[in-house]
Amino acid sequence: MSAFAYDKLLALSKNIALMNSIHCLLDWDQETYMPKDAIELRSQQSEIMASLIHKQKTGKAFAKALSSLIAIETGEILPSDLSTPQIAALKQWRRDYLRNIKLPNAFVKQFAKTTSASTHAWQTAKEHNDFKAFAPHLEKIVILSRKKADILGFSEHPYDALLDLYEPDMKTSFLSPLFCKLKHELTQLLKDIIVKPPFTEDFLYRHCPAHSQMTFAHTLLHKMGFHKSSSRLDVSSHPFCNGMQPKDTRMTTRIHPENMMSNIGAVMHEGGHGLYNMNLPIEHYGSPLCEQVSLGIDESQSRWWETLVGQSKPFWQFFFPLLQKEFPEQFGNVLLDDFYPAINSVKPGLIRIDADEVTYNLHIIVRFEIEKGLMEGNLKVKDIPDIWNEKMREYLGVSPEFDGQGCLQDIHWSLGFIGYFPTYTLGNLYSVQFFEAFEKAHSNWKERVAQGSLDFIRDWLRENIHKHGRQFSSEELCRRVTGKELSHEPYVKYLTNKYRQLYYL
Repeated sequence: MSAFAYDKLLALSKNIALMNSIHCLLDWDQETYMPKDAIELRSQQSEIMASLIHKQKTGKAFAKALSSLIAIETGEILPSDLSTPQIAALKQWRRDYLRNIKLPNAFVKQFAKTTSASTHAWQTAKEHNDFKAFAPHLEKIVILSRKKADILGFSEHPYDALLDLYEPDMKTSFLSPLFCKLKHELTQLLKDIIVKPPFTEDFLYRHCPAHSQMTFAHTLLHKMGFHKSSSRLDVSSHPFCNGMQPKDTRMTTRIHPENMMSNIGAVMHEGGHGLYNMNLPIEHYGSPLCEQVSLGIDESQSRWWETLVGQSKPFWQFFFPLLQKEFPEQFGNVLLDDFYPAINSVKPGLIRIDADEVTYNLHIIVRFEIEKGLMEGNLKVKDIPDIWNEKMREYLGVSPEFDGQGCLQDIHWSLGFIGYFPTYTLGNLYSVQFFEAFEKAHSNWKERVAQGSLDFIRDWLRENIHKHGRQFSSEELCRRVTGKELSHEPYVKYLTNKYRQLYYL
């Protein structure tokens, strides 16, 4: 009887997942191929899809199927013959349901319509460096986000309700002191580095044709384990990865003809997200067992591939000759011993996704502090550019001349993703702790990667992280893989060791 009840719940949940994939497809199309004049229609389509999905998630049929297996109010598992993974899935279904029923369908529709229009407005505002044009849209999103926090509820801080959407159970009270310690360590390391002579890196900014860049990008993705039969790589103004289902992974990159490494970094980053999606257990599609644990864990996978692997010397011992073959005029006369320091050069900059490892999290801390202020009501939307520029000067020693290279550079706020940015730093912290465990299992990883082998890395990630879906919480998964609680210390140790060696500190 319980097997039948579980299959019924799974079937309902699979229908919701399929509808959600349609919504994701609309988002993907909007960022890639949709004509600009279609934005009003797309806003209406997004509103309808968000409403339909929310109705399915909170409908009587889903509630009845769920309550036949787990007590909604107490969380007690009712049947005695369910497997451990099924019990974990039920707890996550219940958690999601309790959150979803708090949000009125009218609010869900309003939020979806507002963010769809806002995304389009952000693109135009960014192109024209015009924050004032975007500000009214962001005002609406901040108001709706505060309302969402009130609806969902919180015990300590309104920002907690939004954090929980992306990193379950995360608290502002945990992040604030963590980010404070990290900021202190990173700014000190940065001060030690910037007084050193800079690396020669002019060869990184030679013109590389877009079509050749995409050819090399596909080479990277193929070696990582992607196939054209189940994935795509396209171009968008802001790189992203949409995982519709393990057999349908949509990734995008951005092309700067005079900055090849920006494309490579984006491809490796989104490829890390894509592998997580691709390696989720498809037999559980529609259930929490075929979903990412959290965005922090998801981000750990992208930063793993982008930085820990993609910016390592062993990686480029194999791939640099391939890069030289694709771009002989640009890199043919460059030595690997010059290329490796150049791609790891520490130089405070304005753009988050182009930031080096030492300064990257300072960009996140700027955003976290601004979002926290917006949710507390201590910061007004109109003041964001000034506060942004002030914090950038204080933490990184740089300040944007235009809003497009400042507070308008990221798409997240236009999507309503307030509370999302901290997961980027959490992902960095998780990635290094996971990598320490990986190194214990594969002490010869450098030699293998230098020979072009990446399969064993993907296999380790699948076995230790990907295949579990949401069976374990982020905290549980971290302890399971590393034997330790999440800490900033391994990450700081990694950065200090790497960059003290590079800069002879």
